[in-house]
Parts: sequence; structure tokens; C-alpha cells
Amino acid sequence: MTTMTRSADMTLRLALAAALATGSAGASAATLAVGGNGAYATLTEASRDAKAGDTIVLAPGIYAGARFHADGLTIRAAANAVPGSVVVNGDTVAGKGLFVIAGDDVTIAGLTFEGARAADGNGAGIRAEGRNLSVTDARFIGNEMGILANSVGGVLTVRRSRFTETASRAPDRVGHAVYANGIARLVVTGSTFERGARGHYIKSRALDTRITGNRIDDTNGSASYLIDLPEGGAATISGNLLVKGPNPDNCCTAIAYGFEMRKGGSYVNPPGPVRVSGNRFVNRSPGIVTFFVNRSVPANAATLSDNELVEEQGPIVAATGRATVNGEAAATSYISNAATFAEMALKPPMSGIFALLGFGLAGIIVGRRKPATR
Repeated sequence: MTTMTRSADMTLRLALAAALATGSAGASAATLAVGGNGAYATLTEASRDAKAGDTIVLAPGIYAGARFHADGLTIRAAANAVPGSVVVNGDTVAGKGLFVIAGDDVTIAGLTFEGARAADGNGAGIRAEGRNLSVTDARFIGNEMGILANSVGGVLTVRRSRFTETASRAPDRVGHAVYANGIARLVVTGSTFERGARGHYIKSRALDTRITGNRIDDTNGSASYLIDLPEGGAATISGNLLVKGPNPDNCCTAIAYGFEMRKGGSYVNPPGPVRVSGNRFVNRSPGIVTFFVNRSVPANAATLSDNELVEEQGPIVAATGRATVNGEAAATSYISNAATFAEMALKPPMSGIFALLGFGLAGIIVGRRKPATR
């Protein structure tokens, strides 16, 4: 056998070994049935036995949470389970979340996470500590945090899910429906957010945040920002319905960008394109609300285009800071016109203030303000 023939033979052997190893790994993937007539009564038992690539299937029922270590898991509701019939609640695991995901490349589908509470006020429906978590067709009800992701360099993807009544019990904490803390990318699409309290519906420190085709409606809530990107970074916010409710914890901003970058230290993401387009924003708050506020440092300009701004109650500022709105520079300050300002001045608590100062001052202020940039 010549040297070349031996080399070719060795290459063939290695290729066959790799193919056999791949086939063996694929063949070893198992389906672990939990609840109903399944082999496992609890998620803890299934998570203990789960290996890389396995699928855990939950029959309709109510389950205590668990910690999952294996990579490549799929954790889903049974095919015959109607939406909302597979519920995870009870005590959080290690004071973190109902699900604590330590493995990478995990998919969760069709489950409901309800009532997560923790001593520190950060009890999450899902706490993601591994990289690359995908959550689809899930429901999050009454948790202190919906999803809290801490996987540096990972990607969190949320599709067609619903978040309602997110609120922290701790007086010094706020609850966010989705909180991405220092990951590579956050993708949220086709999902609904409502009835939040004090915190933000989506808070992302990701290098790249993509929020598209969602409904974020604070009409019956008292949340702060609808979307908060405190460390800047790249962002695409498009095709969403965004509603500022009548009782917001933060009166004046819908989308906050770069609000923590002045702190220094690690609170700065590299700049990237920021595009806010095709959204419908409805203001049901009685006061002036700025749709997009840019406080990034160093300044990272944003582009706003084709957003529909609906003033059901108070007036709307399209943007402040470094931004262009349909090709024009954003306003730096705003009072829409004298009539609007006078109408606001007649409402409490401003009515008491201007009763003391006199409406002459109001007229001076209005005269110095720029008209709205739409």
C-alpha cells in the first residue's frame, strides 16, 4: 500500500468514524414524558436524567420548577395541550426563577409561567444563564420578572409570547417583562405586553436589540418605559403597537435610549445603527410624552421614519437628542402650541401652579418652544 493510499484510507476511516459518532449522538436523543401517563412525575426528575439534545414533553397540569443543565434541550407542552394548560408555578429554584436554564441552545415552547417570587424581588419565570435561549408561544403571568437573561455573548429570542402583570414585590426593585443583561442579541417578535407595574416592559443591555411586530400596551398598567435600552448599542424597533397608559410610573418617555451611559464603567455598548420605523404610538397619558429620547454618550444618532403618533390624551414629542425624524433633525424641546399648553395648564396639578404664576408666563414659555416634529 503506497503512502498516498494509506493517507486516503486514513481519511476515509476518520470520515466514517465522524459519521458514526454523529449518527450515534442523534440516535441517543430521547423524549422524556412528564405528567399524565409519562415516565416522570416531576420536572426535577426529568431534568436530572436529560442529556444533550433530548426533548422534555409536559402533559397538561401544574408543575414545580426545575434547573436544566443539558445543552440542546427542547422543553415543550404536549401536542394535545391547549394553550395555558401546562403551568409552572410555586417556589423559584435557588431563589432565581421557575426555570433556571444553565445549558446552551435551549428551546421552550407552549408553557405558562405564573407567580414567580424571590426574596430579592427578582423572581423570574425563566432565568437564562446559558447561551442561546428560544422561547415560543409561552405565557408569563404575575411574575416579578418574566425572562431574565444573563448569558454574556448569547442570544435570547422571544416569539408569540404574552407577558402580563409583571411586578416586583420588593419596594427597592422594579420588575421587567423581558430583561436582557449584557447578551449579544435580543430578538422579540409577535408578542404582547400589558398590565406591568413600575418597571419596563422590555429592558435590554444587549449589543443588538430587535423588537418587531409586538403589542406593548400600558393602558391598564403603571409601568415606566415601554422600551429601555440603557447602554445604547444597535437597535431595530419596527412595526409595533406601543401605548403609553394614563397612569405611568414614568410620565414622559416611551422609548429610552442610552440613559445609563453617563455612569461610565461597563455601561457603554459599541455604537450601531438605531432604526425606529413603522410603529404606531398612542399616548393615553394626560401629559406630554416623548416617543424616543436619545441620551447616548458618545452620541449615537437614531433614525425615525414612518411612525404614526396618536395623541388620544396628551401631546407627543417625536424625539429628542441625536435623531432624525423622517429626514429632519429632532426637536430639542417641545410644547405643541399655545392652545395645547393652556389646556394642560387648566388641569391639576398645573392649574394650581399657573393660578399663582399667571398665564402671562405660560404665554412666554409657549412662544419660546419649537413646534412638534412629527
